[in-house]
Amino acid sequence: MLQRFVEEYSDSAFTFAYRLCENVEEAKELVQEAFFRLFKSWDHFDQSQPLEKWFLTILKNVYVDSVKKFDRRNMVPLDMPVRHEDGEGVSIAETIADERDEAVLDMLERRESEGHLKAALAGLTKEHRAILALCDMQGLGYDEISRVLGMPMGTVRSRVSRARTALREGLLKRTAGMVAYGV
Repeated sequence: MLQRFVEEYSDSAFTFAYRLCENVEEAKELVQEAFFRLFKSWDHFDQSQPLEKWFLTILKNVYVDSVKKFDRRNMVPLDMPVRHEDGEGVSIAETIADERDEAVLDMLERRESEGHLKAALAGLTKEHRAILALCDMQGLGYDEISRVLGMPMGTVRSRVSRARTALREGLLKRTAGMVAYGV
């Protein structure tokens, strides 16, 4: 039963872990540790409950534990000045972009927008990131999230709303800063 569960659920578990940490290698380690903990605590599993929900709870807890151990990476903005040999300071975007190739700049702008979203997500509390990952990225319903996190449905609705508001505010702060600096 466990071997079949691992085979069938590995991809979905990786997707959830990746949404939490946004790092492929870290996501792989989180999933591996979560499966290890699942095997180790198999005797405590209530067979009347869905195994997937119990496993997602374990995976979320593994992620929370990992956040306590490791610092998050910082993003470098494309408009950050870089010194060249001639002593002149130009932005990173100007350094790597070619005026003839607008596609490069478009790609960099898309990546920077993705970076703003990732940074806004990283700025959320681990609880907000987890609940958004379950709801908006994994597509779980409020009732499923309620079971995974072990909280009442009303609390789930409230936390999803607060997490979305916090994410929106984080994005607005980042884009307000860009407008203020003429980006």
